[in-house]
Amino acid sequence: MEFYITGARRGLGKALVNKYGNCDSLEDCDVFINNKCDRFDQVFMLYHAAELNKRIINISSNASDSKKPNNIMYAVYKGALDDLNDRLYYEGKRTTSIRFGYFDTPRVAHVDKEKMPVEYCLDVIEWVLNQPHRIKELTVSPYKESK
Repeated sequence: MEFYITGARRGLGKALVNKYGNCDSLEDCDVFINNKCDRFDQVFMLYHAAELNKRIINISSNASDSKKPNNIMYAVYKGALDDLNDRLYYEGKRTTSIRFGYFDTPRVAHVDKEKMPVEYCLDVIEWVLNQPHRIKELTVSPYKESK
C-alpha cells in the first residue's frame, strides 16, 4: 500500500512518513493522509483525492470548536476541512476526519495543556486504516484523571 502524506517535515507528519513511507504524488498513492494545514489548500487536496477515489485520512483539529479569537483562521481552515469531509463521506467516499486535541510535538511545546504522545496518534490512525467499514470522523483528546 502506497501513502502520500502532506506536512511530512516534522511532528506527526514526519512520524507518519517514518512508519508508512511517502510516495511522490497524490496520483501514485492508495492512501492520502492530509496532514498539512496550508490554508484552504488542505481542503482542495481533499477534494482532488476524493475525485481520484483515494482512501483519505484528514488530520483535523478540535480548534474548529474553539471560541478563542487568537487562532481563528486555523479554526476556519480546519472547519472547512471537516465540512468537506462530511459531504464527501455522505457521497460514499472513504474519507475520515480525525480531530485530535493537543499531541506532544515541538510546535505546541509552549502550550500548557495535557498532550497525547505522537505514538498514540499513530496508533489511532492505524486503527482507522484497519477498519473494514467507513468511519466518518473521530475526535480524540488528551484526558487527565482527577486525583
